[in-house]
Amino acid sequence: MLKEIFSINTKTKKLIFIMSLVALTGLIIAYFYYGSINNMEDPRILHVKKLHSSYNKFVLENNMTEVLTLLDSMDGEYAKIPHYENSFERGVLQTDKSSVYLNIALYQVIDEDEKLVYLDKAEECLNKSISYYDSWKRTYSELDSTHLKNKIISDFSDIKSDNIAKIVDKRIRDIDEALYDLDKRYSVTYTNLGIVMRHKFHQDSALMYYRKAVELWDDNHAAKSNLNVLLGKEPLKRGVLEKIFPKEKE
Repeated sequence: MLKEIFSINTKTKKLIFIMSLVALTGLIIAYFYYGSINNMEDPRILHVKKLHSSYNKFVLENNMTEVLTLLDSMDGEYAKIPHYENSFERGVLQTDKSSVYLNIALYQVIDEDEKLVYLDKAEECLNKSISYYDSWKRTYSELDSTHLKNKIISDFSDIKSDNIAKIVDKRIRDIDEALYDLDKRYSVTYTNLGIVMRHKFHQDSALMYYRKAVELWDDNHAAKSNLNVLLGKEPLKRGVLEKIFPKEKE
């Protein structure tokens, strides 16, 4: 009886073989896919990308000290690499830092003076973020495809790699995508500034920043919800489908 239960017929063996082959094929494809992605990445920032792999872990652990240390390390590395000194990546990191400081100010400290210290730190990061975005936008937004490619080739001239053409093309795609998403990045930054100002009791400034955030990205739920609260209305409620499939900015 047991022999019959645990015996494997020919069809089952074939199925197991096929499933194993599919799984192995998937692993091989993944290996070469991610290998090719790394081959297209600027080798000067691979160590920064590696640092970022720990970000989610520290956030999930609510280890804000390690998150800040990590973000500072990444920012410091970008600052030392030509082409990235005033990049949009540094603006993103500053906004991320502001979110950490806001988390600490609003949920982890009780003393009002200490809360204000962290709100000030968040505001400083957000102003830096806007400065990076502004500088980066001035540099890249007016470049046509030819001038953009020439600039990247010039900026990456010190890279010695057989894949330099792919590395340049990858960076061009990254910049194009970042330009497309820049209003959203600004919007998130202004939302955080609104939160800072609201908790500093600068309501007029908070109102201005929330409105600016919504103007830049109409589907910024956080900005709209905070704006409602500031105006004495109910926070927005987002439907399940809207959470799963948020609208793209046109």
